[in-house]
Amino acid sequence: MFTVNKNPTPQDLKKFGSAMIIGFGTLAILLWVLPWIRSGDSSVLQWSGSRGQLTAIIFVGLGLFLAILGHGMPAVAKPVYVTWMTIATPVGLFMSTLVLSVLYFFLLPVFAILVRRSDPLRTKTEGKETYWENYKPYEPTIERMRRPF
Repeated sequence: MFTVNKNPTPQDLKKFGSAMIIGFGTLAILLWVLPWIRSGDSSVLQWSGSRGQLTAIIFVGLGLFLAILGHGMPAVAKPVYVTWMTIATPVGLFMSTLVLSVLYFFLLPVFAILVRRSDPLRTKTEGKETYWENYKPYEPTIERMRRPF
């Protein structure tokens, strides 16, 4: 169904390197800042050697390593790219199917029930013979012409 590009161009490898530094950098920032968000104490942002901070440093190093490979050493980056994409393609296919299925089977019915109860299109006639709504004209003032809707 999905195929992996086994012969990436240098541009593909540069995009891969850039994506890795952005992705791993974002994860590192989240790991470093998450304890501060939970506690509100800014002293947790200082180096303490905690497991989250060590993992953040490893993520930054891995992201930089993959970015340097992608931008500077395409011959070395090619097998890394092919391996990464070979693993990431089925994971992405599974996750996208899972997320869309959850949205379709759980979120869409709830939304449909809410919309049907509220009648946003005013389709209930309430004893009327027609769906016609009386039109109330506006005064043709300059202020109304500035804001037509």
